[in-house]
Amino acid sequence: MLATAGRLPAVQADWAYEVKWDGMRVLAYLPGDGTVRLESRQGRDVTAQYPELAALPEALPPGTDAVLDAEIVALGLDGRPSFRRLQDRMSLYRPEAVRASAAAAPVTAMVFDVLWLRGGPTTARPYTARRDLLTGLGIDHPRAVVPANWVGTGTLAFEWTRSAGLEGVVAKRLESPYRPGTRSREWIKIKHLRTADVAIGGWVADGPRASACQALLIGTADPTGLRYAGRVGTGFTQRDRQALAGLLLPLEREAPPFTANLEALREESGREVRWVAPVLQGEVEYLEQTSGGRLRQPVWRGLRGPAADVPPY
Repeated sequence: MLATAGRLPAVQADWAYEVKWDGMRVLAYLPGDGTVRLESRQGRDVTAQYPELAALPEALPPGTDAVLDAEIVALGLDGRPSFRRLQDRMSLYRPEAVRASAAAAPVTAMVFDVLWLRGGPTTARPYTARRDLLTGLGIDHPRAVVPANWVGTGTLAFEWTRSAGLEGVVAKRLESPYRPGTRSREWIKIKHLRTADVAIGGWVADGPRASACQALLIGTADPTGLRYAGRVGTGFTQRDRQALAGLLLPLEREAPPFTANLEALREESGREVRWVAPVLQGEVEYLEQTSGGRLRQPVWRGLRGPAADVPPY
């Protein structure tokens, strides 16, 4: 069951609210014999990639068979989920590399639902009943946690997760059954988004005529000059794309203006990138900033600062 993007429900009392974890969704199959199989959203067996989660059966009463819905997260040094740390592990398959990574950046299963328990399915039961079954298992283990939820207090959950630097909340209707494989309005995900002022250091045209902008390469202020912060390709109207092309063409230069995070820049830039003097300022909305200064999931919000005085058409 997948959540639909949206806003906090108007009538908050009919919903429970959980942390939206920045990790990888899995189903954990525990047949009750001390083993576990982890399956990704795509149906791929990922058990071998997370050997530390082989201890999951220890978190349940002995002999308990269950199917649990969970999010695998890798916590950073600040105690918050770090998708970058998890992403580094998602691409590892060689046993020696997996073992080394598990020791350096162990993951935790944030368990939030139970789909099968003690010989029978639980999916037809309402959220409240499934939650009672889940908490009744008494899961409390270094590698598995049942996080607390908020019932009827969405605004409190939203503000708490924002202040904690977490990704957002998922609102779940109290009477909702679990609908496997469907994206439902009975689960609503609400993300916290941040904004940043950025400078445009390059662009990708929509074709050889360069009549419209397809994407921008952006940077943020850095002691060395301009730190590369990523590529933005969404949030533009067609008029925005055409206006940006007209503004950027006269600013083109031979070399990139970025002075930091150059390895990430080399990964993303290609022959199609057109470099510009970084005099145009803009605003983007983004999910989080990586340790290297990259903005995850940036969305263009418009020109700002000096560029606001430049006629757009």
